[in-house]
Amino acid sequence: MKKQSIIVCLLTFLFIGIFSMACYAEGYCKGKKYDQGHGHGLENKVFHKFHLAISNEVELGLSEEQYEKVKTLKINTKKDLIIKRAEIDVLKIDIKAKLWEDTIDKKGINKLIDKKYEIKKEKAKALVDTYAKFNNILTEEQKKTLETIIRQRHKK
Repeated sequence: MKKQSIIVCLLTFLFIGIFSMACYAEGYCKGKKYDQGHGHGLENKVFHKFHLAISNEVELGLSEEQYEKVKTLKINTKKDLIIKRAEIDVLKIDIKAKLWEDTIDKKGINKLIDKKYEIKKEKAKALVDTYAKFNNILTEEQKKTLETIIRQRHKK
């Protein structure tokens, strides 16, 4: 009987441990599910709002002109980010290549690092500019409606 109780307790603890790991792996910890593809960075925030505005155009009451402006802004921003990411990736490769050389050119590497972070800074500032442009496209009522949609989606 005692042996049976020990086995039941061990299996219970094992089950709880496996369930906890699965919960953590799926992102349910802290009461939120984070595996929905929406991170918490500025880029994700901007594109999440673009997506919600475009997919809820009727509920928001977007005019054809507003819809086209949002769509164009999203496309142009995506293109710009792709170019900036590519430039950053090329600089990363250039930095690594310089580090492989027999003699380390610290000044040259530092210039590449400065250039890399200058592009990252430009990318962040461009996203803030895009976010401001997006907010200027919507009316105050549309902004409130969009925030309501966002809150409803985060409750799910």
